[in-house]
Amino acid sequence: MTGIFLLAMVIGCILFPLRDAQSGESGGEADADDVVLIEIEPETTREIEGISELERRRYFNICDQGTGFEKRVKDDEMYEYLVGELGISFGRRLGVVKYPSKSMPEDPDRPGYPDISRFRREKIDAASERMARDFGDNLNVAAHGQHNAFPEYMGKFTTDESVRDSKHEEFLPKNIDAAAYLSAAVLKFGFNDFDRPSYYEPVNEPHWSFPKTQHLADWHLKTMALVHRATPSVKVGGPCLPVCYFYRKNYGSFSGLREFIDRTDARMDFYSFHTYDYLRWRDGELRGRIQSGVALEGTLDLVQNYTVNTHGKHVDVVVSEQGGYIGSDPKGEFDGEFVAGQIMAEHYPDADPASWDYEMKKRSVVCFGHVSSIIANTLAFVEHPHCVQKTVPFLLPNTWNWGPKYYAQLYVPRGYQDQSQWVETDMLAYFKFFRDLQGRRVKALCEDPDLQVRAFVDGKKLFLVVNNQSFSPETVELDGIDAESVEIRRFGRKPDFTVSYTEDTIVLPKRLRVEGREAIMIIADHDAPILQERRVNEIVCYGDKVALPVDAANFVVVVPQDAAIDYAQLRIGLTRSPESDRTPIVRFNGMELEVPLEDCAERFVDREYAMTKFVALDPAWLKSENQISIRFPDGGDGAIGSVVIRAAVNSK
Repeated sequence: MTGIFLLAMVIGCILFPLRDAQSGESGGEADADDVVLIEIEPETTREIEGISELERRRYFNICDQGTGFEKRVKDDEMYEYLVGELGISFGRRLGVVKYPSKSMPEDPDRPGYPDISRFRREKIDAASERMARDFGDNLNVAAHGQHNAFPEYMGKFTTDESVRDSKHEEFLPKNIDAAAYLSAAVLKFGFNDFDRPSYYEPVNEPHWSFPKTQHLADWHLKTMALVHRATPSVKVGGPCLPVCYFYRKNYGSFSGLREFIDRTDARMDFYSFHTYDYLRWRDGELRGRIQSGVALEGTLDLVQNYTVNTHGKHVDVVVSEQGGYIGSDPKGEFDGEFVAGQIMAEHYPDADPASWDYEMKKRSVVCFGHVSSIIANTLAFVEHPHCVQKTVPFLLPNTWNWGPKYYAQLYVPRGYQDQSQWVETDMLAYFKFFRDLQGRRVKALCEDPDLQVRAFVDGKKLFLVVNNQSFSPETVELDGIDAESVEIRRFGRKPDFTVSYTEDTIVLPKRLRVEGREAIMIIADHDAPILQERRVNEIVCYGDKVALPVDAANFVVVVPQDAAIDYAQLRIGLTRSPESDRTPIVRFNGMELEVPLEDCAERFVDREYAMTKFVALDPAWLKSENQISIRFPDGGDGAIGSVVIRAAVNSK
């Protein structure tokens, strides 16, 4: 990797011409050309569109509604562990109107509308003192409705595609006024102020054909209007798409969300989608269609780039499910179980596959894939605080009532039958890894596009997170940490693909090895509070167009010139065929920039190459209007989704 290098993952990191590290243990020596320098400035607060504080309840959530949680865990000790020690928040409620509506007959005086007279008189239990103490005035949950949840007396709106499969027909309520009235009534009378959802999506993952209809848009707009009138604190949005690989078909797959935004005139309180990595076991490795981390950055840029250009504003985003699972067929007894069994059989041919230890090792393989995707997504989301309001890792406390073997549980019953014994799974590593992370975002410099680098300060503590998205190890050199010893947390995988999670206190090494697909957290406790000495604020500047074919990829990005710029970064979201050249020729104001090829590229080539390129820009190069062209040496295959410049201005 040579030339003008990129800022590592929106940290504003200036990258230098270095190669991937293949050697060098913690604190050991490595060749200078193999070392990636990470420079941290704990005294420099880093804002993104004016926001520096990390709000934990946006990211570190379990997939649970929170209501009555203290009664649903094993005991007080488990509650204190999850809430007090790991600092979990709550994320998602599935189902809002379906079950309450079963007790609401059609109103004889208003055909098509529910009779809510009995429902509105039902008593709602208040929150316990402990839950109110731990979570404040509201649980801040995102709720979405189930399929076919509205009473049939409201009529059925369908498309030809949504009813093609007679066993899985999907419909929306035809009478949108009545449906909006029902949602507003349930949100008002079915909850108290503590557990009432903060975000409401009328339907979870609607059939792909619905977002292209005006009916879905009108229903959401009507629902938002009535819900605002009944419960002003609840925000309403959608369309809650099941995927966000908008780069498919040269960004043709962006049309579903784009059309929904246009049909609602960008007026919804938020817009929403889910993001999952679809993992497959190929060539002795977990590969597949990867949407997390570096690819997700371009997705998030694209949405805002489009709405700023078309509707003149940023829009809020909610991601009420995120993760990554092994979706290969046959699935086995839970998602990924069959593949995990193959891996175990290869590594432990003489082991007893019926033993509980063997079973938990299989689950651990699945856990690594899921948690590593969640970590990569979270580290992307925290870089977009100006738009991403809520994200929910798909991690459920347990699913024993309907599926004790389900893949995404934090706890399973021993032997899948003994519910008196709650067995912890490696899914909990996500919350262990990120526990107590909080504070203000601070500036860091990094040298490698494969590393997601994030730094925060809370009082005397400096937190540094490094996530290696490639299969190759990296040796990093740390600069700017004023501590003799540090706590280090490592989330990675063992040779058998099961989770490796360790915590230790070590003498601060000069150099540290980060294994392929490993995430590390370093916590340095300084002698005194780390005070802010200066601030930089990253202003996000968008290209004048989105989703252009490569042979027409010419953009203009306007950058304000009224304040001194500390550093700047060019971000390019793109897609090409997997076999095409992956290194673009980028001209910036007539000057050709060298763009590095990230080592993790091989993970992002399932069906298409989807990537976000990050290129460091010398602030002296920036003009008020910047001309950017992108081409490839092998021709015009592919498309450019978005072109964005983040300019970090010195703030007072």
